[in-house]
Amino acid sequence: MNGFNMSLRERAKSDKWERIRAAAKRLFVERGYAGTTVRAIAEEAGVATGTVLVYGETKDALLHELWRAEAMPLVEQAVSSLPDGAFVDRCMHLFTPLLAHYASQPELARAVVKELPWLTGAAESLHRPALARLVGALARIVDEAKARGELRADVELQLAAELVFSVYHAAVLRMLSPLTNSTVAEATDVLRRTLATLLVGLGSRRSS
Repeated sequence: MNGFNMSLRERAKSDKWERIRAAAKRLFVERGYAGTTVRAIAEEAGVATGTVLVYGETKDALLHELWRAEAMPLVEQAVSSLPDGAFVDRCMHLFTPLLAHYASQPELARAVVKELPWLTGAAESLHRPALARLVGALARIVDEAKARGELRADVELQLAAELVFSVYHAAVLRMLSPLTNSTVAEATDVLRRTLATLLVGLGSRRSS
């Protein structure tokens, strides 16, 4: 009986959390991050305001939990299916699905990107695994490109991986900026060409 009651409680908690997440995402998209209050999320989800904070801790953490829950599977899928091939092609294999994800919900993406550099606490810890997984995969790409002579042997592994990530991050910002108003196809093309230009600087003579 206790186990049955526990199962019911767990299901109720899970259902409540899903309602909160769905309500938050709907309001973030409709009203924007700044225009959405915790009280509004609670009303939309049909729960008390305090309940939202119990599950989501803060509005920041809730926003980034929503994004992590959608982005992390994309990162895992891209990393686990990383093919052999040229340096730029392999980087694009990681970045293309993420660019498409950002482009599919630009209002939510802008809120995430705007907050990302300044995150602390629970919100920051939500992004750390995906970021580490992505940069780790980039380091592997750099290392294997060095081993086959596509990149110079003296290229610093971690520094190069972080540089490639910075190029990708700039592509995301450019795509989401109202000033450029670029499509995901345009952003993908620019990112590929930028990585190819970067390769000129990092590449070995043998690969050129």
